[in-house]
Amino acid sequence: MIDPRLSQTVARVLRLDPSLVTPETSAKTTPTWDSVAHLSLILDLEDVFDVRFPTEEIPNLNTVGRLQEVISRLNSP
Repeated sequence: MIDPRLSQTVARVLRLDPSLVTPETSAKTTPTWDSVAHLSLILDLEDVFDVRFPTEEIPNLNTVGRLQEVISRLNSP
């Protein structure tokens, strides 16, 4: 299950219809998900979820499913 805040943020940053955002949505399948959009997405998600992604993980956060996994991990006690 994708957190609605994640779907909404991805849709806004990548200019997508929120209903089209799935765990499989990725940089490879989304033309608007380029390097600049990736950085914007990471920064926005850090603000929305009040988390800080480990620097070494940021390049691998290239699918919505992976983003959800890491956000869930960072938000768990």
